[in-house]
Parts: sequence; C-alpha cells; structure tokens
Amino acid sequence: MCGGAGPGFMEISLQGVDFAYQVAGRQLPVLYNINLKISAGDFLALTGAGGSGKSTLAQIIAGLLEPTAGKVSLDGRVLPGRGRFRGPSPWSRIGMAFQMPEQQLFAETVMEDVSFGPRNMGLSPDRVKARAYKALEAVGLDPETIGDRSPFTLSGGQRRRVALAGILAMEPEVLILDEPTAGLDPAGQELVLDLIRDFARRRDRAVVVVSHNMAEVAAIANQVLVLHQGRIALRGTPRDIFRQEEALRVYGLLPPPLTQLMHSLKQKGAPVPTDVLTLEEAQEAILHWLKG
Repeated sequence: MCGGAGPGFMEISLQGVDFAYQVAGRQLPVLYNINLKISAGDFLALTGAGGSGKSTLAQIIAGLLEPTAGKVSLDGRVLPGRGRFRGPSPWSRIGMAFQMPEQQLFAETVMEDVSFGPRNMGLSPDRVKARAYKALEAVGLDPETIGDRSPFTLSGGQRRRVALAGILAMEPEVLILDEPTAGLDPAGQELVLDLIRDFARRRDRAVVVVSHNMAEVAAIANQVLVLHQGRIALRGTPRDIFRQEEALRVYGLLPPPLTQLMHSLKQKGAPVPTDVLTLEEAQEAILHWLKG
C-alpha cells in the first residue's frame, strides 16, 4: 500500500487502541490499550516475539485495519480506515510495504510496476515517469537499463528494491515496512537498510519498521516499542531498551550480539557499559577497560 505527499507532516496518534480479529464468529483479541504518537523525524521500531501483535499494529498505523476500540487520528482528526474513503484520503500520505513485498510485483516491466501508484494518483504521464525514474535511482537501479525488463527476471534483492521504489514513487510522508530485510543475504540487507536510513534523514518524514531482528533495530531506530502478548511492554530509545536484557528475554527477545557480549563482561566484573549500539562503541569501551 502506498501514499502520496501532502502539505506538511502529519502527527499520527493512537489512543487506547484495542484490536481483535473475527474468527469463526468469535473475536480473537490481538492488541490491548495501545497509546503512541508518531511525529516528523521519528524512526520507530516495532519489535516483539512472534504473535505479539507488531504486524497488526503496523497495519492499524497505516489505516489498513480499524481498531475494535480506541481512536486513530491524523493531525488531531479521528479517521475511519482507508477502506471507507473513495479516492484520495489523508491515509494516502502513508506508504506500507508488507513482508516480502517483491511477491506483490505484477506488471510486465519494472517501469510499469513502479509507475502504477503515481498513475493511480491521477498524475500526468510526464510526472509519473519523473517519479518512477527518481524512485528507481533512489534504490540504486538504473531506469534506462532496467526499466523495460520484466521484474521476474531480476534477482531477489533487485526485486525487493523495485517493490520499495514503487512505494517511494508515491512520495509518502510516513514509510511503514514489515520485516524489510527478511530473506535477503547480508549485502542485500545492508543495502535495504541504507535506503531506509536515507528516507529517514529527511526531516519531514517518519519511518516505522516491524522487525524481530534486534541488531537491525539497534542499527536504524531512534525509538523502540516492544510488544508482548498484544501490549506495550517496553518503550524507549535503543539504549534504554538494550540495558534491560533480562526483561527482553522474558518477552522472548534476545539483545543484539554486541549487547549480549557487554552484559556478559559486566556480569564477570568488567566496568563496561551495556547499552552499546555499534562495534566501534564496544571496541572503545573494552579498550578503555583493558588499559585500566
């Protein structure tokens, strides 16, 4: 699901949100009393063990699911879900990529696929082409050499980038990605993370990433929400969250390997911090300790 740019950045607010799926005529509760705000510059990671409700929450933020209780508002205006609007709506300013988005490619050529969203926005052919070219270049693909190829002839990593280009071509203000690096090799993972970081650097944009990979969360997010059995269990910066190793384990998560190493050293009496996020920080802390 993709969006289009609008004037000024919106604030997304969830107040007292519950959600339950209807299964065989019965309600299956998934989320309970979720409260959060997303503003310009936020890079929010939603994490938690399988079944914690993180993907469902992402779809509520994107307007794809309506809460069973509570309110979702954009710029203070409480809105129904996307499906209740005909034509453009405030939700069109939010783009979402589901897990393995390359599986949703459908057009005969790369250019047709990336152009699909802007064309449906009613843009002129020239603007559609300009958006598609810009988006492909943003994900590191040459429109001239790849535009006429079938997306199904590309590598898995290239198809992932084409799928992301289709969302970027809509110029969303908020980008929501569900497990964006799932199924990619390490080089592909780093390339996709670089693309997301580049989008997040724009001050009038926000990113929400669903991920169970805590090393990935450490590398990209400035805010983390840990979900456990449909409730917000922990909330804070990556450093705040990774200090709480025991709590993370209770919630079915493992801290990043670097964090685990520093906690292990701390337990053995080393005076090292446990909230490091990068290899460079860990090296500096360990060298400082060894030098006494």
